[in-house]
Amino acid sequence: MKIPFLGLPDGENPRVAIIPIPFEFTTTWLKGTKFAPQEILKVSPNLEFFDEELLLAPHEIVGFYTEPLWEPSLAFNEALSQVEALAKHHARKGCFAIYLGGEHTITYPIILAYREIYPNLRILHLDAHLDQRDSYLNSKLNHATVMKRISELGVPIFSLGLRAISLEEKDTFIKERERIVLAEEFFKDKEGVLERVSQFLSEGPAYLSLDMDVLDPSLAPGVGTPEPGGLTWQDLLKILANFMSAKPVAMDIVEVRPFLDPPMTEYLAAKIILKVSAYLSKNLK
Repeated sequence: MKIPFLGLPDGENPRVAIIPIPFEFTTTWLKGTKFAPQEILKVSPNLEFFDEELLLAPHEIVGFYTEPLWEPSLAFNEALSQVEALAKHHARKGCFAIYLGGEHTITYPIILAYREIYPNLRILHLDAHLDQRDSYLNSKLNHATVMKRISELGVPIFSLGLRAISLEEKDTFIKERERIVLAEEFFKDKEGVLERVSQFLSEGPAYLSLDMDVLDPSLAPGVGTPEPGGLTWQDLLKILANFMSAKPVAMDIVEVRPFLDPPMTEYLAAKIILKVSAYLSKNLK
């Protein structure tokens, strides 16, 4: 089944590929992330296609390709391999790819694929949580350990928007403070933090991993682990514009848990896709 983004047919030479990843194996509190890709795509035609900030319509400039919905294997490791293979396919095509999770674990196989093509890849990680436990519930790879496993690959990570650190992550948090920014710290010095992000992103091709719980739950209530004190929409736009002005190659949007009445978080995720595409359109003009 295919649910095209914005309800539009695929562009002739699309510069943006949208790939649904209905992957959910390790969620531990509020479940349902596997339904997020289809719900995000379903609400997307309700967006206004014109971007009032940049005075352009992204679908007219970059064009979109939407991958059909698919069903992951019921076996965890096989499903990871499926995600990696799909990411390799789109990484080789060279479009800016937006992967729609699903739980945050999908970032690991995607990064495995992209680092083969971009050895100097670095990650901007937007999240309420650090996701750097060494293990969680007797598992070494899951939504709470995914950034730890990626860091072990030697991929640099800049984490921003945090406001929930586990006791197990205390040492990592203290040792790597230059690249770990709490939401409260961002609020106090937004320009300074954005400058640090720009410097980090300038050193290589960049990937954005966006856990929707980085936003305040008043904006994005449909997530598995909502935390108070999150970023605002205006904050997120500044960060997205910063990222898209660097050397972006791909991103993911993860941890949406559909909350269908009203579908606020799904709509917001679709809006993020459109805004990112607008910033890409601006840079291509």
